[in-house]
Amino acid sequence: MVDLVELDARAARDGDGDGDDGDADARRRAADAEARKREGNAAFADGRYADAARAYTAALTRARGRDDDDDDDDDDDGRDGGDDGATARDGTRTRAVDARAATYRANRAACWLKLERYEDAVKDCDAALAIDATYVKAYARRATAREALGDVEGALEDWEQTATLAPRDAAARAATKRLTPVVAARREEMKREMVDKMKDLGNSLLGNFGLSLDNFKAEKDAKTGSYSIRFVDGEKRATTAVEDDTDDED
Repeated sequence: MVDLVELDARAARDGDGDGDDGDADARRRAADAEARKREGNAAFADGRYADAARAYTAALTRARGRDDDDDDDDDDDGRDGGDDGATARDGTRTRAVDARAATYRANRAACWLKLERYEDAVKDCDAALAIDATYVKAYARRATAREALGDVEGALEDWEQTATLAPRDAAARAATKRLTPVVAARREEMKREMVDKMKDLGNSLLGNFGLSLDNFKAEKDAKTGSYSIRFVDGEKRATTAVEDDTDDED
């Protein structure tokens, strides 16, 4: 009898003795969360984006297993920084909670885009994609936010991923086509800036010896394809340049 009593006490302590209550509570939280999501959808459709964001935040709160609207990590405007995962006794329930949380995050990101709060949109999309790496809408919304923040390379990556996951997405194809040359030009500009900075650094160091990078010329070996560096006297270069100019005048 002692063993049975201890077993029952341990089961109750571990939560195995109230399975029905736990399932009912989980179903209630899920229903509450979905109700708040519907409120958010209605507010979004009406153009009340701040209200919609708060509703999606409330849905996240419910999905985490809390009954109150005010999370300790939440701001008054609906942002939060808490974990989307909920404690569950089986993997199936955990996956269901995660899937809902990803949806609430992505929906709230759409609100942030409308409110031009692009950094918040990126954060919510990051969280949604951490749960579901194939969430097409999260990639598309993060791409929009990244481009608005000036991160055209990140935006292009997200649009390319969107196009891969949804080949028929016309917006993704158009954005990829539009941003590809922009990113290519940006990379070339960055290369030029890097070379200029390296030249400035080299000249500043060589200046201590009365030299500059103009005193060195890279010559390619036609046979091996390798380069060698040749020193060029500055005065000789100047004299040659004057002679060339004189020849041109004749």
